[in-house]
Amino acid sequence: MDTPAFNDADELSGKLRLALEQAEAEARLREAETPDRLNEDWRFGRPHIYAKALVSALESDTDNAGRITIQAPAACVEPMADDMRDGEMRLRSIGSDKILALHLKRFGKGICLCIDTVLADPIIITYETEGVFTPSTIILAAEGAAARIIERHIVRGSGLLVATRDIKAMAGADISLELEVSGESTSGSDQPRAMNITNIAAMDAQVRQLTRYSGLDWAREETVAEILHENTTIELFSANRLHGTQILDQHTRQIHSWGKSTSNLLYKNVVDGSATATFAGNIYVAPGAHETDAYQANRNMLLSEDATINSLPGLEILADKVRCSHGSASAPMDEEQLFYLLSRGIPRHDAQMLVADGFLADAVTQFRGSESDGNNTKI
Repeated sequence: MDTPAFNDADELSGKLRLALEQAEAEARLREAETPDRLNEDWRFGRPHIYAKALVSALESDTDNAGRITIQAPAACVEPMADDMRDGEMRLRSIGSDKILALHLKRFGKGICLCIDTVLADPIIITYETEGVFTPSTIILAAEGAAARIIERHIVRGSGLLVATRDIKAMAGADISLELEVSGESTSGSDQPRAMNITNIAAMDAQVRQLTRYSGLDWAREETVAEILHENTTIELFSANRLHGTQILDQHTRQIHSWGKSTSNLLYKNVVDGSATATFAGNIYVAPGAHETDAYQANRNMLLSEDATINSLPGLEILADKVRCSHGSASAPMDEEQLFYLLSRGIPRHDAQMLVADGFLADAVTQFRGSESDGNNTKI
């Protein structure tokens, strides 16, 4: 068989595989049910409080109401198209296929970035809403491309912002994403809410992500990061402060489909009042993905006896010659640090905030450090 015939057959095989994946995704989303406490991926996230309300809001016929602003080179921004919707259909959630299916029905709002060069200035995307808003962010990084992207979500009043994010990075690409999600109440009864589903696929590339949540009644975050070739590094960071009755529910999967690659994760929370922080993470190393290097750490500071922490790191290793580990720690504020500040005349509340800020700043500092110098040392 000559080369052109081989290429034609290979292309046909790829199209058939893509069609099969599309059909499977459609069936998966069509059959998805509203999450409840029996769903393992939602069991610790208080689904009885907000899962039904979230689904009900997305099923409503309210307008996809929100404002989008972007600061980026015009050449990088592409219009949203139907084939992009097909791509989003193949996104993976962590127990939230029903929400993803409803998000698809509202598809069309958002930003598509096609980055094919090294950008010196950051790209800044802002999504704002006071209603129900379901934007999508698609980031396609070509070989050798590099960019720093800041995505800001501002949810006002009793608004709900449910966003998806699809990041694909090719050989030699270097992508840094900072996601800032904040709620702004306009009255005592307002309950701003947010949810994010992110998929990262990297092939011989570097991708870093930092997420921060504040001022929200509840927020859920799902991040699936997959390594598709050797010499790939994916790093995930998060730094959050919760108070009152706020809920933050974060789930991650670090998937090593290829060996000789690295993934690191550091999620940190300061939890006060009767707030709840949940982290459930999984490192999966596929058969044959030898010489994988993966780490996962969840650190929490409790400022109240009524605060709740659920921390569930996990490993699933199906290859040899790997270095994979995880760690979890939850504890009150360090009394020695607090005493040091109090002994220098700093009021107790101010001292507590300084210690808490320093605790969270560690994750941000490590994100900035890896962003600037490509440092892949363990967290």
